[in-house]
Amino acid sequence: MTDEAASRLILQTYLEDEGDGALREITTPSRAELVPDMQLRGIAPQPSLNAQSLTYQQSASNIPIFGGRVVVDIDAHDKTLVSINGRVAPMPDISSVASVSQLQAWKNLVNWSGAKNPPNAPETSPLLTWFLDEGQEKWRLVYHFAAVPFAPPDADSDEGHACVRPSFRSNRAYDYFVDAHNGDVAFWFPSAPGLDIPSPMTGMDCFNVQRQFYGLSGQGGFSLVDPLRNIETYDYTYQDIDQNPAPPFPAGPIVNPTSNMAAASPQAVSAHYHAGLVSDFYNNEMKRSGIDNKGMKLVSVVNVYSSDRNPLPSPQWGNAVWFQGKMWYGEENGVSFAKYLDVIAHELTHGVTESSSNLVYRNIPGALNESYSDIFGVIIANWYPSQPNSIGTWNWKIGAGLGQAGGPIRNFADPAAAGQPDHMNQYRPITRDYGGVHIYSGIHNKAIYKLLTATEHGQPVFPTRELALLLYLTLTRLTQMSDFSDSRRTLKNVAGVYYASTTPADLSTKLGAIDAAFDSVGIT
Repeated sequence: MTDEAASRLILQTYLEDEGDGALREITTPSRAELVPDMQLRGIAPQPSLNAQSLTYQQSASNIPIFGGRVVVDIDAHDKTLVSINGRVAPMPDISSVASVSQLQAWKNLVNWSGAKNPPNAPETSPLLTWFLDEGQEKWRLVYHFAAVPFAPPDADSDEGHACVRPSFRSNRAYDYFVDAHNGDVAFWFPSAPGLDIPSPMTGMDCFNVQRQFYGLSGQGGFSLVDPLRNIETYDYTYQDIDQNPAPPFPAGPIVNPTSNMAAASPQAVSAHYHAGLVSDFYNNEMKRSGIDNKGMKLVSVVNVYSSDRNPLPSPQWGNAVWFQGKMWYGEENGVSFAKYLDVIAHELTHGVTESSSNLVYRNIPGALNESYSDIFGVIIANWYPSQPNSIGTWNWKIGAGLGQAGGPIRNFADPAAAGQPDHMNQYRPITRDYGGVHIYSGIHNKAIYKLLTATEHGQPVFPTRELALLLYLTLTRLTQMSDFSDSRRTLKNVAGVYYASTTPADLSTKLGAIDAAFDSVGIT
């Protein structure tokens, strides 16, 4: 039996055993291997679980259901069930035939947005999608317009993601759902690459520390291209990314006449070196092949300026952002934001999320998106040089010196110290900050802090390396609309599989620690 057939049979049995008639609608008892409304989207090995992971997208009438995603892990040898994670929705109960044309839906979207000088209708047809409108408790058949270059009328004027200055990522592109029956805008959210021989290089970073890294030797000198890790670093020469049209991307990576860059470009050395650390963590520890798990090129761009809502002239732009598959670094007061490993790891983890669970950047799913970037920002920043450093020595402050009054942007151990709620009893639905993605992330952060520091009889409940892996496996098994409770449940499922061969007492202690950590912040 193939991996797909085995996983479909398992999925069929699981859905039938759930006891929900609505879920059984997607199964086919006479052909159990089919599960016709679950479409296979990918198969990937998971060496840490000794399993194969098969990802399915739920559909109805051959139309995908937004957020309906299931990951089935089966044993790599005997194809038995290891775990199932994700969300499956009851089947839609409305017509699957659109009443509104794509063009009319686009016109309605433009009129609703009030956009000035909107672009013409996109050449690529929007995807017809099922969307469960939880606010109105009803199904909608919608057109999914992706990466639209204008903002909704109620979008924040401040994206809330700025380190010190706003980022050009804000208000640049949004995804919209337009009802295919009545033409209303139903939902929106921000949308936020031959054998070369590496050459050892050195250079001074933003801390005035000499770093060693790899480049590429050529006729013009030594370029910041690491062929082992597929990392390249470019100089934007303080051009304004918000200029219309935007300045052309640099023709090639940064080149130095010799392999020793000395103090020629500390910002480039920091960006290149830190990108290597993040890449090594995901590749060596999480067994992930690049940010997208497909070996994509990791491109860093230093000396970037953004004039969008920035009162300061070039080169003053205090930010670092993941945008359009690249890392972009500005500077302020002579300090490049390529200096901060925790901020860089946070941003690059947005890329990991974007290419795995793809958590929607709005409301609680958006806060969960931010939290997982904070989680791995903190973990990676405290991983080196000991890989990992002793948990008792960790710095839990994210973006130290970049927050208000010279404090951190966020405090992982004490969210309240940086102005964030740290318990669900403080949660209130809001409209600013895309529903509080940077505000309520602290609640989930505090739960994970409790877990990272949990002890039993004076010893850590979880080895740091193992817990980091469990958190990564959890992130990649969430769905677009997952919330804090989904994170808790998925983490317990993954931990139960990972520690299946341990003693019952040890397993109980570990699962109990997960429950206690989430209970302590009111996540049920």
